[in-house]
Amino acid sequence: MKFARLANGLGILLLLGSLWTAACSVEGRAASGQESETANASADSPEAPQEATLVRVQNVLVAPMELKLEATANIESLDSVDVVAERAEPVLEILVEEGDRVRPGQVLARLRSSLASLSLQEAVVRVSEASDELARVQRDHDRNLKLAKEGQTSLISEREVETSAQALLAAKTRVESAKLSRDLAAVDLERCTLTAPIAGTVTARDISLGDMTTMGARVFQIVDLHHPKAIFYRPQRELSLLQVGQKLSATSEAFPGVLLHGEIERISPIVDTQSGTIKVTAAIDPSAAEPPLDLLPVGILVRLELVLDRHEEALLIPKRALLYEGQKVLCYVARDGVAKRIEVIPGFEDPEYLECLPAAGLLATDQVVVVGADRLADGDLLEILQDQPEDEEPAPGETDTAAATTSATTD
Repeated sequence: MKFARLANGLGILLLLGSLWTAACSVEGRAASGQESETANASADSPEAPQEATLVRVQNVLVAPMELKLEATANIESLDSVDVVAERAEPVLEILVEEGDRVRPGQVLARLRSSLASLSLQEAVVRVSEASDELARVQRDHDRNLKLAKEGQTSLISEREVETSAQALLAAKTRVESAKLSRDLAAVDLERCTLTAPIAGTVTARDISLGDMTTMGARVFQIVDLHHPKAIFYRPQRELSLLQVGQKLSATSEAFPGVLLHGEIERISPIVDTQSGTIKVTAAIDPSAAEPPLDLLPVGILVRLELVLDRHEEALLIPKRALLYEGQKVLCYVARDGVAKRIEVIPGFEDPEYLECLPAAGLLATDQVVVVGADRLADGDLLEILQDQPEDEEPAPGETDTAAATTSATTD
C-alpha cells in the first residue's frame, strides 16, 4: 500500500513539471514574437530628425590690424655732465639753482680769484723782463756780427760771436718760458669762474656760499633734458623687424593722458652674447607729445609701442571663439544654419581678436560661434542666438525695459 501511494505521488509531481515546462515555452514564444514585431515596426518607421544645438554667434570683424612691439624703458639723457672744481678756493658767488636752464659758457659760480689774479700779474711782469733781456742780448749779438763781417778781428773774436749767439738763444728760451707761465696763470684765473660746458638744465648743486671747494669734486650737474632717449633691449630674433627711423609712441604714469612720440635713432650692431639681446636707442620729442610737454624728466618709466606692420582689411575672430587641437587653431562658423569647421591660419593679434588669413576660407560675411563651439561637430544643425558686442548700444526698447526693471526693484 505504501509503495502504491509513493508511486501515485511521483506521478503527480511529474505531471505538474510537464505542465510548467509547457507554460514557460508558450510565454517565451509569445515574448519573442512581440520583440520581433517591435523590431520590425522600428525598422519600418522613418529616421528621427537631428536636434539642433543652441549656440551664440558673432559677426566676423573686418578692420585694420597691426603687428606691434611693446617694451618698457627709463628715460635717459646721453648728455649729462658733472662740473667739478679745478681749484681749492672759497665760493664767493652762486648764479644758478637746480632747475635753471643754461647755455654753453654761462657762468654758474665764482670762486675767490685774488691769488690767481696776482699770479697772473707776476707772470706778465716776468714776460716783460724776459722780453727786455732778449732785446738787449739781440742788440749785442747784432753788433758782434756786424764787427765780424767788417773784418775787425782785433776788436772781436769768433769765440765772442759764438758766446753772444748762445746768450741770444737762452734769452729767447726765457721769454717763451715766461709766456708759458703767464698762460698757465691765466688758465688758473679762469678756473676760478665755473661755467656750463653744455646746454641743459642744472639738476644738482653741491656747493654753498663760503664753501671751500675740493679739486676734482662735483659742484654742479647739468643734464640735457630736451633731447631725451629711451634705451631698451630686444631679442635678437626681432633684429630684422627693427629699422632706424621707425616711429613709436609711448605713455607714462608720470603724465596721465599724455601720448609721447618718437623714433628709433640707433640700433646696436652687436648682440649681447650673455642675454642674446640687442640695444635699441629711441629719441623722444617732448614738444611733439599730445598735449606738448616742455621737458621730460630723466628716470621716468615709459611704455613703448612700435608698429612694425599693418593689414588694412583683416578678418578678425574673437579669441573666445577659438578652439585648439594640438598645434591647430579652429573655429566654427554658421552657414545656412549648419556648423562648418574652419582651420584658422593665424595672422596678427591683439588682446581680444586674432586675424585669420584669407587662405583659411573664412569669409567677411561669416558668423563665428562664440558660445557652444565645444559641443559641435562639422555639419551639425544650429539654433542661433545672435551675440551683441559689448560696445554696441542697446536698442531703445531694451534701455527702457532695463530702466523700468531697475525702478521697480528700487521701489
